Amino acid sequence: ESKLAKKMNARPTSSSGSKGISSYRGRKLLNFIHANLLNADSVIYGPFGDRKVIYCDFTASGLSLKCFEEFILNEVLTDYANVHSVLSGTASQTTDLRNDAKVIIKNAVNAQSSDAIIFVGSGTTYAIHKLIHNLNLTEPPIVLNGPFEHHSNSLPWTHLAHKVIRLKTTIDGDVSIPYLEEMLRKESKLAKKIGCKVLVCLSAASNVTGILVDTVKISSLVHRYGGIIFWDYATAAPYVKIDMNPSKRFPYFYFKNKRLSSTGYKDAYKDAVFFSVHKFVGGPQTPGILVAKKSLFEAGQLFPHTSGGGTVEFVRRQKTTYLKDVEGREEGGTPAIVESIRAGMVIQLQQAIGMDIIAQREEQLVMRAWAKFSNCPNLIVLGGSKVKRLAIFSFLVRHTREQALQQTSSYADGDNLLQRRRRKVPESCLFIHHDFVCALLNDLFGIQSRSGCACAGPYALDLLGINENLATSYEEALITQENDEIPEHRVLRPGFTRINLPFFYPDEEVEFILDAIVFIATYGWYFLPFYEYNPLTGFWHYASDHRTVTAKHLHNISYERGVMRYKKAAIESNGEAPKSLKDCLTSARILQQTLASMLRQPNCKISNAKVDQYWMNSQFNHLRWFLLSSEAAADMRNVARPVARLPNQGSPWHPGCIERCFCPDLARTKNAHLRRLCEYTEADENDENQMGFTKPHEMAIPARQYSNSRSGSSTGKSADAEASDSPHTDIICMQKHNADRRNKYTPAAYHGARCHLDDEYEIQQVARLPEIRSSFRKSSRRTKSEQRYECAPLKNRWVSPPGPVMKPFMQAIRLFSMIQPGDKVLVSLSGGPSSMTLLHCLHAYQEILESENPGGSLFQMAVVIVDLGYSNSDLQPLVPYLTSLGMPHHLEKKQISDYRVHSVNLCSNLKQEAIVNVAKRNDYNVLALAQNLDDMAVSFLTSVFHNGTIQTLEANVEIKDINLRLIRPLVFCREKLVLDFVKNVSICLFYIT
Repeated sequence: ESKLAKKMNARPTSSSGSKGISSYRGRKLLNFIHANLLNADSVIYGPFGDRKVIYCDFTASGLSLKCFEEFILNEVLTDYANVHSVLSGTASQTTDLRNDAKVIIKNAVNAQSSDAIIFVGSGTTYAIHKLIHNLNLTEPPIVLNGPFEHHSNSLPWTHLAHKVIRLKTTIDGDVSIPYLEEMLRKESKLAKKIGCKVLVCLSAASNVTGILVDTVKISSLVHRYGGIIFWDYATAAPYVKIDMNPSKRFPYFYFKNKRLSSTGYKDAYKDAVFFSVHKFVGGPQTPGILVAKKSLFEAGQLFPHTSGGGTVEFVRRQKTTYLKDVEGREEGGTPAIVESIRAGMVIQLQQAIGMDIIAQREEQLVMRAWAKFSNCPNLIVLGGSKVKRLAIFSFLVRHTREQALQQTSSYADGDNLLQRRRRKVPESCLFIHHDFVCALLNDLFGIQSRSGCACAGPYALDLLGINENLATSYEEALITQENDEIPEHRVLRPGFTRINLPFFYPDEEVEFILDAIVFIATYGWYFLPFYEYNPLTGFWHYASDHRTVTAKHLHNISYERGVMRYKKAAIESNGEAPKSLKDCLTSARILQQTLASMLRQPNCKISNAKVDQYWMNSQFNHLRWFLLSSEAAADMRNVARPVARLPNQGSPWHPGCIERCFCPDLARTKNAHLRRLCEYTEADENDENQMGFTKPHEMAIPARQYSNSRSGSSTGKSADAEASDSPHTDIICMQKHNADRRNKYTPAAYHGARCHLDDEYEIQQVARLPEIRSSFRKSSRRTKSEQRYECAPLKNRWVSPPGPVMKPFMQAIRLFSMIQPGDKVLVSLSGGPSSMTLLHCLHAYQEILESENPGGSLFQMAVVIVDLGYSNSDLQPLVPYLTSLGMPHHLEKKQISDYRVHSVNLCSNLKQEAIVNVAKRNDYNVLALAQNLDDMAVSFLTSVFHNGTIQTLEANVEIKDINLRLIRPLVFCREKLVLDFVKNVSICLFYIT
């Protein structure tokens, strides 16, 4: 048990005072709440036996409490009456209870006399529309919308505003306050010019990732520029304090055992706050709550949003006078009376527990989850782990054939996985469908989760790594159905599975939930061949479960005999529920082993064959991101996967390409080089049509098993609504070309550009072989006498490359899985700008890995220098330079003057022979070459114009004949960035003048 947990469970001493007694009461109430859940004894009749219901979807809606229902039944409904009259005894009593609820809520949110509290509809959606109606907007406003808004807080503004700007996030996933200030400064000037208002609408917490926002600091900033700030607390309200009018410092939230406070309380009031009480524990059947400054309700003075009974002062034939009181005027008709009283009880219970207790428990749950998830490499949790967040987790389960073989008997021979990784490039990655994950959590463990979660669409696309072009492709696929009656393409919709860890669940139950998620992430794919997908309903069900499931329906109620009778649903049980949560986990493990044994039998029938066959022949198979049952069965049996008519090269998207996500073996650390890499780069609207990779968001957690994907799949910007992603076709990711099919009459210039072991053009090719770069324009080709070099002194020290260089370097390293733990990397060094940059980038990457995994297995690095004896390029100074850096090196000398003809092929062959000999003698398995993005473009154009084929140099390619893998880590880096870097730090031996 953690120190924090022990501290929370400790009894207060006599000297603790009222605060200690209050804390003890709050902790005791957590146990009371758990025991009072109405579903405490509920059971799911699953295909593998009965399972106790464990509800983990409070982010969507809470659960009822027995104590609340008993109080309402015995104390509220017995004296119920309408509140529009207080002259009768029951009406007076009901009115008092409803007024009590408002006072409780008012005190809880620190509302003042200038604030109105209004019960609205059933949630925040209605509150937003009521607020919009009452704003006195003479001109359409400029709206700054948060990056992870629910559709309820984004769509209404799009139909109203002069323009909507979607704010950006920092590299850690928080709202970028510098970008917000920049937009406020810019748009406030425009607003004054056109005479409109600037409205800022933000969520206090994301309903997808649980990431929290500093409401105090942002509110103060918005008011400083004359803006109006609205806060959506739908997700955050059950867990954090709502303060409409901050007047003193209070602990905003607990994070890593520290009480965090915000600064800048001047003008930190909130103009409006809205939240849904139904998301609280005990909250079902409650209205939404809108708390707003009364000054915002100017338009409502003419007529309220909902005109009706109770909103008027007097009505005559030709005129209506409405109430001046905002709260009375805006609650037209008979309000949700019992629901309002229940809302007051819910907030009263929350305040009795204490916001500090809830915040501490939330922090404890988040830390416990990270500790558990860090041991599960297949699990990808959306949103970074560096920022404050609630215990809300949205995740995906990824699958690669390589990982599957590691788990199956094919590894029983003791073959080391690391050695296998060295011999081949990791394969493409697919994901286990989120709906199937949700079904497994239900069937195996009784855990109630939510899948899909498209209620924050743009933010979800950012988190999944889907740019606008790819999103358009999915939209077209979803609306293009070959059979309108059977929505075959529904399964193609990207998504994730979401759970939350309720703060009142005991540690044993929380541990069970986390263990269940890890189990599904590790072994869930074993169950896939035994499940069937129904395209009509979107449900996944166990194929061998032939029971007729009868759900509860209102038509089961009958009044035929003068009384109310209802027929209970008759559901056949497949076995008693496990006696304990531990037994439930054990049962799942035994079942997984049993199914695995069955699947290895050649006569075992695979379920879902029709769905698999459909996608094998579908024109949209290239968009498929989820694993098929037949593919899972093939991986289990260690046989080749079925071949589709239109091949699927893996998921065309991966979390981490745009927004940060958490994955155990790829998680970040506080490293100086990495911080520079993760510097937040703001998207320029004018750069949206630029080619290249100079301004994408840092790929926070790229997949090691990422596929060589199709065009337009992974890179993108987290930009506002005004900037759209441009179509980027990554020529570096194109399908490998079979060397045996290469035309033997290919011109020599193309062979030089295509040669696997050319390390860079600056010295050997631009200097001696100018025809490679200038073969497109022979008239402007330079001769050897025209090429001049400037020799520069070397500074004997390691240099940390800047962010613009390290960022594309890291993207390439991780996107193409270039370096694995234990690799022995040989760097081809020529003394030119690119090769020297590559050397220092690789050293910086070593430092990053060491800080991420102290004492872990890293890669080794050494340098090879091939001196061909050119008189104008003396490579000897590189030897003392490398010695001073402590870098192992090999100097190979070849005399090209011994040969009569100095051709491109000769140069390449001599270098290739020397480098391969060094690699073989010293057991190097990876060769790092220094071609940058400009060089790759030259290779591509040379291929097109001289050979008539679309080819380029691969970023990561295996040469099986010599057991060597070639990588080009500068594949995303522009040559200008390289030249600027080496000139600033003086680490280049040769400069071309």
